[in-house]
Amino acid sequence: MLSEVLKSAGYETLQAKDGAHGLSTFKESHPDLIVSDIRMPRKNGIEMSIEILRSSPQTPIIFISGWYNRERLYAEGREYASFLKNETFRPRFLKKPFHVSQLLNMIQEILVPGENDQAA
Repeated sequence: MLSEVLKSAGYETLQAKDGAHGLSTFKESHPDLIVSDIRMPRKNGIEMSIEILRSSPQTPIIFISGWYNRERLYAEGREYASFLKNETFRPRFLKKPFHVSQLLNMIQEILVPGENDQAA
């Protein structure tokens, strides 16, 4: 469903069934942006992102979750905390439920920085 919404907004999308599949899809395609849930089978979104950022540290990532946020990830473990404190990586979080316009605005801010910063 989310993929269809993004396609209708003019974005090309790739889908992965879990974090391991997401990692292999990234290695094959190198997308401009990743939108990922955190809780996934085989490899969660954070584990997947850590591996992606080792080879591509500037890749922007939006995490979507109904439970996790930055504070919970800090509390959950040192590996995640050091990941979130990385100077070059600024993950964004979108809490479920969310309105699709929130996601589209976030994507626009990442892919076209400064466009929404101009005064009217």
